[in-house]
Amino acid sequence: MRLLRIAPLLLVCSVTAGAQAPGKFPPDSLVNTKVIPHNTPVPQVLGLMRNISGDLGVRCQFCHVGREGQPLAQFDFTSDDKRTKQVARQMMLMLQEINRRLDTIPARPTPGLQATCGTCHRGLSRPMPLATAMVETATAAGADSAVRAYRALRTRYYGRDAYDFGETSLNQAAFRLARAGKFDEALALLKLNEEQFPTSSGLYVFRGNVALMRGDTTGAAAAFHEAVRRDSTNNEARGRLRDIGQRP
Repeated sequence: MRLLRIAPLLLVCSVTAGAQAPGKFPPDSLVNTKVIPHNTPVPQVLGLMRNISGDLGVRCQFCHVGREGQPLAQFDFTSDDKRTKQVARQMMLMLQEINRRLDTIPARPTPGLQATCGTCHRGLSRPMPLATAMVETATAAGADSAVRAYRALRTRYYGRDAYDFGETSLNQAAFRLARAGKFDEALALLKLNEEQFPTSSGLYVFRGNVALMRGDTTGAAAAFHEAVRRDSTNNEARGRLRDIGQRP
C-alpha cells in the first residue's frame, strides 16, 4: 500500500531519485533517496521517472548531473548539486500532503481525486497561465518580445494542455499590463488577439478599458462603440458608454 500511495506523489515534478554513481544503468539498487522509499524496486522507479519527465516535458538532465546525449550510465544520479532536484523533493512532499488532504473530501460516486505532476505542469517545467507568461515577457522585454513569445508558444503547444490559447488569455494579460501602466504593451497584445479572433466584440471592451486607464476617453468611446457594432447584445460595452456619457 505504501508503494501505491507513493506513486501519485512521484508524478508531481522533476526526477528526484538518486540511483547510483556513474558506471552502471539501470542500477542494482537506489542510492541517496530522500522521498522515494529506499526498497522501491528499481524498474518501478524508472517507470515513475519517465512519467515525471513526460509530465514536465523535460529529460533526465533537468534534475540530474549529466548532459543531453550522454549515456545514462555516465550520469551522476546520486548528486544533489542541481537546485531543480532539491526543489523537486520539496514539491513531491507537497504533493503527498495535497493528496492526503484530498482523501478527506467526502466520497463521491466517481473515483476520488488524485493530484499528479500533470495536474499542474501539463508538459511544462515551469507551469503558469499564458496570461502570466505574456505579462512577464512584456514587462521584462517589451511588446515585440511578448508577441514573438506568443507565436512561438502557439506554434509549439497549440492543441495541447499546456496553455489556454482562447481569447481570454491575451485580454487578461493586456488588462494587467495596462493596470501596471504599460499601455503600449497592452494594446500590442490586444492587436495580436484580434488576429486570432477577428470578429470578437469582447476584446474591444478590453481595448476601451485600456484607453480609459490611459485617460483617452475618445479612444475608449470608439472601442466601446465598435464592441456594440460587433455584438449589439454586449451589455458591458453599452454600460461603459453610458458611464462616459455616450449613447450606446
